[in-house]
Amino acid sequence: MKLIKSKYRKLHPKAEYLSDEVIIAQAWKKTHAYMRTHNWYADTLALDVSALSLEYNVEAWAKSIVEPSKLLTPLELIPASKSDRWEVKENGDWTSKASAEERINKPPIRPLAHLTVRDQTWATSLLLCLADLVETEQGDCSEQNYFKAQRNKVYSYGNRLICDWKDREAYFRWGNGEIYRKFFVDYQSFLKRPVEIGREIATSYATSDNVYVISMDLSRFYDCIDRSALALRLKQLAAEKEEEPCAAFWSVFNKVTDWQWNDEAESRAKEIGFQLGDGLPQGLVASGFLANAYMLKFDSE
Repeated sequence: MKLIKSKYRKLHPKAEYLSDEVIIAQAWKKTHAYMRTHNWYADTLALDVSALSLEYNVEAWAKSIVEPSKLLTPLELIPASKSDRWEVKENGDWTSKASAEERINKPPIRPLAHLTVRDQTWATSLLLCLADLVETEQGDCSEQNYFKAQRNKVYSYGNRLICDWKDREAYFRWGNGEIYRKFFVDYQSFLKRPVEIGREIATSYATSDNVYVISMDLSRFYDCIDRSALALRLKQLAAEKEEEPCAAFWSVFNKVTDWQWNDEAESRAKEIGFQLGDGLPQGLVASGFLANAYMLKFDSE
């Protein structure tokens, strides 16, 4: 039988966890693994150095995360090309379908953000404390009975955390090295669900011969997320579920999510011809989780 302190059996949005070296160490572990496997532009030397000085870093980061005067390092811009539609002209040239004017007015660039390992780890520590609350609210996306999933109001399949479930309550596996479920597994469920439900509707309820599945994408979603609204929604959720809301935790939350672009990023964006957003940074390990949390109200309604 494993001997685990009771405080670590289930994490809560409390300031005491954010300044706990055990939590910071696990947040670093997950952040380090994710950045190495997903962020192709990650500063691998900085990751190596953070591993070599881990004992010192964990102690320092656990103390400084609760210091109001400690500021985040400004974001660096990594302009990455988006996928674009291309075609082969009659003369054999392979070019973009978009006109030169369209590419200038709306350049196919994704504004990725580079954050320091410390700032990434701090954001991941917030994720660890909020994981059970948010995942429980979203419901179990591994449910293969899609009609049951629909009745349980499960709508979110992307960027879901690795959790164990008991009586429809999520328990995030915060002690291992992984964060998110496998994308290709949940994406298959995301694609199969409307097909199966549509087939059932077509055979049992529909009065016409056709049932349509509507697909859409939100443009620049991460960039346009209102961080103050995100904090408020999470705070309200915590107040509903927690007996004693912790004001100090939300003070740290606001500080750790106060990301700002550096001056060079602003000038490069202006030079390229696009506007930087002030929502969730693309490249932040916790962004997928926080984006899901932002959509909780939309999903429930």
